[in-house]
Amino acid sequence: MTASVEHVFNYTHTVSGVITLCAFGYKWFDLRRDAGNLELWALCGTRFFNGVAYLFLVPMVNVRIGELTGIPNLATLLGHSCIVLAALSAHVMVLGWFHSPAESRRRLPRVVGFYLLAIATMSVLFFAAPLPGAHPVDFEVHFATTPTAALYLMVFLVTYGVSLANTARFTWPSSRAVERSWLAQSLRMTAVGSVFVLGFILGKAIGIMGRWCGVTEWDRAAVVGSPLAASLGSLVLVLGYTLPGWGTFFVVRREQFHLYGTLHPLWSVLCEAAPGVTLFRPLSPRVARFWGNLRTRLYRMIIEIRDGQRLLRPYVCDGCEERLRRSLWEAGLMRGTTAEGPLVEAAVIALAVRRKKEGVQPSGGTAGRGSRQSSSELADELTWLGQVAEGYARLTAPQNCLLELYSCPCLEEPAVHPT
Repeated sequence: MTASVEHVFNYTHTVSGVITLCAFGYKWFDLRRDAGNLELWALCGTRFFNGVAYLFLVPMVNVRIGELTGIPNLATLLGHSCIVLAALSAHVMVLGWFHSPAESRRRLPRVVGFYLLAIATMSVLFFAAPLPGAHPVDFEVHFATTPTAALYLMVFLVTYGVSLANTARFTWPSSRAVERSWLAQSLRMTAVGSVFVLGFILGKAIGIMGRWCGVTEWDRAAVVGSPLAASLGSLVLVLGYTLPGWGTFFVVRREQFHLYGTLHPLWSVLCEAAPGVTLFRPLSPRVARFWGNLRTRLYRMIIEIRDGQRLLRPYVCDGCEERLRRSLWEAGLMRGTTAEGPLVEAAVIALAVRRKKEGVQPSGGTAGRGSRQSSSELADELTWLGQVAEGYARLTAPQNCLLELYSCPCLEEPAVHPT
C-alpha cells in the first residue's frame, strides 16, 4: 500500500502545494499595497507556509532531502514545522479579525511564544528519537511506538489542533452577524475548511492509537484518510480566504458584462447616427468579453452615448418632448414604471435618430426634461443609461408600433406670406 500511496501523493501534494502558493501570490499583491496590515501578513503567512509544507511532504522530495542531508525524515520535521507556522499565522489573523488592536497586541507575544515553543520542542524530540529509514507517508504510524517520536507527534497534532479549533470557533458564529454576503461566505468556508483539516489530526490519532494497541488495520486512516482530509480542507480554506477578492471580482465582471449587453444596442444606434463620437469600434457583447478592459469600454460608452445625445438633441424640440411624454402616458407605457425620465429620454433618442435618418433638418431645440446631466459617479451613470437603453428597446420593438410618437407638428414649416 505504501508504494502506491507514495505515487499518488507525489502528484496530489504537489498540486495542493502549487494551488496554495498561487493563493499566496494572489494575496501578495494586496500585501504590497498595504504592507502595514498585520492581518494581511498573517493571511499570506498561512498560505505560504501551508504551500511550502505540502512541497516538503511530497514523498519523492521527502526522500531526496533525507538523502542529501543524511538525516532521514528531515523533510517531515520541516513540513510539520511549516504547518505549525501556518497555524501561528492563522491564529494571529483571527486575533486581528475578532479582537481590538489593543487586545491583539496584548495577546500576540503569548500566542507567538506558544507556537515557537512547540516548534523548538518538536525539533528537540525529533533529533533525540531514533528514526531510521525514510518513511514519507507512514511516518506517524511507523514510529508511533517509539516513545520520543510519539511525544513529538502529540506536540505537533495538539498544537495544530488548537489553531484549527480556534479558527472554527470564531469564524462560524461571526459569519451570521456579517451583512456582506461574500465575507459571510468566506467566514463559513474558513470554518468548514478548519473542520475538514481537523480530520487530518483525527486520522493521524486513529492510526497512532491503533499501533499503540497493536492494530495495524487502522494505519489506513493515518496514511490515506488523513492527507486527503488535509488536502480537501486546505482547498476549502484557500477558497474561503480568497473568496472576498475573487468573488467580488466575478460579480463585478458579470454586472459589467450585463450592462455592456444592455447598452450595446443603444450605443450602436448612436454610433451609426453620429459616427464621429466613437473611439472604439462597436464590438458585440460576446466579443467584448474577451477584448480589452471592459470597465474602460463601459466608461467610453457613457461618454460616446452622451456625445451622441448632444449631437442629436437639436432634432427634438422641447415641445416635441412634451408631446412624446403625453403620448407615452396615453399608450400606457408609463404605468407601473418608476423610470419615467429614462423612458422619455429613450423616446427622444428614438425620435431624433428617426428624423436624422429621414433627412429632417434640426429644429434648434435645447435639452428638455427628458435629458439628465451626467453624474460624477460611474455606477449612477451606468444605472441611468441602462434604464434608458431598456426603454429604447421597448419603444423600438416591432410589436409596439409606436410610429405615432414620431409625428410632431413643430416640423411643419410655417407658411410664407408675401409682403
